[in-house]
Amino acid sequence: MTPAVRSAEPADAERIAAWLNAEWARAYLSSNLRGGTMTAPLIRAALRRPDQSWHVIERDTDAVGLIVFDQIDRADGIANLWYALGDSAARGRGLMPAALMQILDLNPLRLHVVTAWAGVPNVASQRCLEKAGFRKIGKITGAFAVEGRHDRILFERVLAA
Repeated sequence: MTPAVRSAEPADAERIAAWLNAEWARAYLSSNLRGGTMTAPLIRAALRRPDQSWHVIERDTDAVGLIVFDQIDRADGIANLWYALGDSAARGRGLMPAALMQILDLNPLRLHVVTAWAGVPNVASQRCLEKAGFRKIGKITGAFAVEGRHDRILFERVLAA
């Protein structure tokens, strides 16, 4: 089944906060999100930021995941992307790569290039990014400190504007 991707709304904030506070998700997020302190008011505030764009992934009209563009630079046409699949039953079914391809092919932000990273231990995310058309472009040595110190693998995908 093809997922649907829509803009996140304030009504989604509680569910998104729960996903981001889940222990399994926090281990793979950037350090500012690993503390388990995300709240619905923080999410609602983030939804209003001009340098971010939050999107919910739906399967059969149920919200199952999140795609976020941050550090959006509209002048240069670049943003960083991160994501989380909140519904454990949706994992391992190709839903996230399909959702990423869908939103990147639509390119609603009119970007030229999107970057992403995954910590070395997160092999599933690296595979997901590759399936969604990203290519590895390098690494940042020791820049991911979860259960030891690991490299961040950097990815990019050039988009048709």
